Amino acid sequence: MRKRIVLVVSCLLVLLTTGLAAGYTGTWFGYRLAENKYCFGMSVFKKATFRMTIEQILGIRDFRSQTCQDKWVSLVVYPDTTDGYFLDIGSGSGEEFSNSKILEDRGWKGICIDPFPVDMENRNCDMFEDVVYSRGGEKVSFRAAGYLGGIDQYIDRWRDHTAKAEVVDFTTVTLDDILERADAPDFINYMSLDIEGAELEALKGLSLDRYKFGALTIEHNFEEPKRTEIRELLESNGYTLVRSIQQDDWFLNNELLAERGGLLASGHIPQSN
Repeated sequence: MRKRIVLVVSCLLVLLTTGLAAGYTGTWFGYRLAENKYCFGMSVFKKATFRMTIEQILGIRDFRSQTCQDKWVSLVVYPDTTDGYFLDIGSGSGEEFSNSKILEDRGWKGICIDPFPVDMENRNCDMFEDVVYSRGGEKVSFRAAGYLGGIDQYIDRWRDHTAKAEVVDFTTVTLDDILERADAPDFINYMSLDIEGAELEALKGLSLDRYKFGALTIEHNFEEPKRTEIRELLESNGYTLVRSIQQDDWFLNNELLAERGGLLASGHIPQSN
């Protein structure tokens, strides 16, 4: 009860210092609340999204993802898991916009893959500075353009933004190669895949009959037919597309989905104690 009173008082203070000063919709609180409602959508979870917004403002929860990925994985799919394993492909910064930072903070282990990683000083994941592809040993040109960087021939949506970026030559590896080198488990709780157009090629270099995943968030950037081919590949290997948010498609393992039921797909946020 005392925790709830403190939370209510904190909520009132936040509203007084931000909502009254600048107007509800223009405040940071209003922005975060709208973002969380967008992430989870359903009105039945209105109280949960409100509470989560307060906890974010107070620093109790520290989410980093650009479009809700870490909220979905940590609050909905695996709310009680502290010993999970992740595969973060195209991890970029270990802090800003990271899909795996909050999982690692909770106790998860995992792999981060990026040819030009930054802000990794406080991360514990196994770091691989490689370019993944459908085949290992291939020579490719990589546009070093920060968050928009990728294999040159596969960059599509953001090509104009990367045209002046430095081109660096790499020899490719496959995801199978990296998982073997990392001695990764056969079941991986979460995969994040965001490599600017080469996502399908990366999946082609992964033995989906050997390695199983609980949840996957995969960037598609609205590029067809790649987006459809990714969905068809995953569906044929036991995964269901449960939600699309902006440039990402979210998939769940069919066995996990059947075990946990419809709320897992729709976005139930458990109440914290």
